[in-house]
Amino acid sequence: MNYNQIGDVTATFRTSGNVLVGDLVSLKENSTVQAAAADEEIIGVCVSKNGIYAGVQVRGGVTVACADSALKVGYRQLKAAADNKIALGTAGAYHLVVSVDTAAETAMVLL
Repeated sequence: MNYNQIGDVTATFRTSGNVLVGDLVSLKENSTVQAAAADEEIIGVCVSKNGIYAGVQVRGGVTVACADSALKVGYRQLKAAADNKIALGTAGAYHLVVSVDTAAETAMVLL
């Protein structure tokens, strides 16, 4: 099953640093995102780029790389991990993890 594009909402943000399509992003300052560093709270995934602006999917289903073999389905606090992956967090927003593929090291998440 695939939950990509369910309830997608994309917002435009300014970028700080090098943000690429597919990057997990975090807020840096007012209306500005950056590529999420390890342990930062993610706000979405960059889905488009135009100069200093990025289209960031802030709601909806996305498949993301997962660095945490302990991740299970359900509402979970997520954070960025190294190498543009997600991991379980201990603070921040909860996201619905609808499936985890440990062999492929991916998770389907509803932001």
